[in-house]
Amino acid sequence: MTVFIILAVIGLVLLLISAFFGVFGDDIEAAPEVEGGGPHFLSLRSIAVFLTAFGTVGAIARYYNLSAMLSSVWGVLAGAAMSGIYVLAMNLVRSQEASSLIESTDLIGLTGRVTVAIPSDGLGEVSCTVKAQLTRRLARSKTRQAIPEGAIVRITEVQGDVVIVEMI
Repeated sequence: MTVFIILAVIGLVLLLISAFFGVFGDDIEAAPEVEGGGPHFLSLRSIAVFLTAFGTVGAIARYYNLSAMLSSVWGVLAGAAMSGIYVLAMNLVRSQEASSLIESTDLIGLTGRVTVAIPSDGLGEVSCTVKAQLTRRLARSKTRQAIPEGAIVRITEVQGDVVIVEMI
């Protein structure tokens, strides 16, 4: 029973260190990374989950006077199940992540509203919604014609921090 308890404590300590100090992130792997970037069965966290479940269930089985072999089998089954649940849950969470970083290519083709009039030879301002965020950008007319405030425009290209727009 002592071996099972020691393994459970080691797994629990590794999980607590990981949770509180950010050590053993999923970028530290015992095997090559899985396509998609999510954790897998050989990540240190999933191994810690396995050790915790294996040791806990094994100790409980020994407490109920099961043989060491049968206790180990129950521990392996519980460890594999809990590690699998951990990996599936973390991959599900990771698949729901979204980036709020707005790239220049995200703006091209979007429709926006002129918030500061664009003179024929100068800069104005356009606001549009991208990735569920309202963004404002300096804007220049593609045709070099003045565009009044409130006009609806389409972004045709991006030059540095300035979007090039045309009236719709």
